[in-house]
Amino acid sequence: MSESVDNRQVITPQLEGSKRLQSTVARTVIPLVLRSTIRPLWASKVPIGMTRRITGALLHNGWVPRAAKVSETQLGGIRTELILPKSGAGDRIVFFVHGGGYVVCSPRTHRPLTSRLSLALNATTYVPHYRLAPEHVFPAGLNDVVAAYKGMLAKGINPANVTVMGDSAGGGLALAMTLALRDQQVALPGKLVLISPWTDLTLSGETLRSKDSADPMLTWKWITGKTPLYTGGATDTRHPLVSPLFADLRGLPPTLVQVGSEEILLSDSERLAERAAEAGWDLQLNVWEGMWHDFQMLGSMLPEADAAIADIARFARG
Repeated sequence: MSESVDNRQVITPQLEGSKRLQSTVARTVIPLVLRSTIRPLWASKVPIGMTRRITGALLHNGWVPRAAKVSETQLGGIRTELILPKSGAGDRIVFFVHGGGYVVCSPRTHRPLTSRLSLALNATTYVPHYRLAPEHVFPAGLNDVVAAYKGMLAKGINPANVTVMGDSAGGGLALAMTLALRDQQVALPGKLVLISPWTDLTLSGETLRSKDSADPMLTWKWITGKTPLYTGGATDTRHPLVSPLFADLRGLPPTLVQVGSEEILLSDSERLAERAAEAGWDLQLNVWEGMWHDFQMLGSMLPEADAAIADIARFARG
């Protein structure tokens, strides 16, 4: 079931039988797990290096379907994870930019999501290892994903077959990359998919505070602590490639934005949809009722995650 207003839809999946029971259990248990692991870790003052190691250990064993094959390649000089269906890929390409507040996570931590996207679209999926802050501040990570995207096109890939995707900070970075490519007159992807994108590093979104207790994963403390690490204190947080919410949003490809109703980054997506309408950008915002940040990572455990991934695949194929 969906409730639509202009370019915004509220999504409430209608689940029945075992899926409904699975959802009820998952929506009870998973937030408790997140609140006792990722949320306190990321909100703490644990050094970044240790936070990365603990995060990697927590997410190391995420379930990757056996039908997906994971390997490594190079794109434009950037080490890149390559995911393929074992049965063989079609002509669709996913270029995925992982999240993690610009300071943690990696292609490996995101395999539970990227592998399912690859299988849902029967796609060749590239996930670049971009440099992280605070060792490498803006624009290092942006330069890496731009180089990887250009390297992908250099393989002779038709950009119309490419869907650029990203989650959280990776969603903001995927959008910033697309803006940079547009300004450099590089061929843009056919579609964009942004999952809970962090688009405003000025931290002016209302839900950063109003949803702080509701979001089982991200916190106001986390988001305020990581912003200066990415900018290094030398770049204005309103820079359009740091906070793409404030960029010129004209000339971008059709875009799907998915966000949960119970997450602190909800305002970032809602205001992006408003600005898209003003700019004439074809953007559809889907707000998933009762869901939290990056719930799509929980495919095969949370039925709503499976439904969201299926919606992404339908959009990318459309």
